[in-house]
Amino acid sequence: MSGRVLTSSAITDIATGQSIYARAFLVAAVELGMSLPTPSSELLHAWASVPTESRALLELFLDAPAVQVEELDATTASAAGVRAWRMHQGVDVAAAHAVEVAIARDLPILTANPAPVRAISSAVQIEELPEL
Repeated sequence: MSGRVLTSSAITDIATGQSIYARAFLVAAVELGMSLPTPSSELLHAWASVPTESRALLELFLDAPAVQVEELDATTASAAGVRAWRMHQGVDVAAAHAVEVAIARDLPILTANPAPVRAISSAVQIEELPEL
């Protein structure tokens, strides 16, 4: 299976159109039949970050056939929490959730902000969205 796990920064970029890259990636993913597993914790962070005028686009993003929301169940929460434990002060727990999903699905993470993912694990591949 091909695809990318999305972080809140990638989701926010898609919804706000901050750059052309994230939206172009979404269109290509749909056309190529890729999967875009989206951790629910990252989605929560995106909803909190996206301005009111971009929320309709965030809802459309969720309707894309490539998007699969990955729930934070007890098993994943435990694994992500243990992985993030060493960084407990100031850790981005949503990034820990994204890392767990990426490891479970053997997929890279698509993000505009790789620092939180790198702080959690060096075991996952990161595809960084370019800045404009």
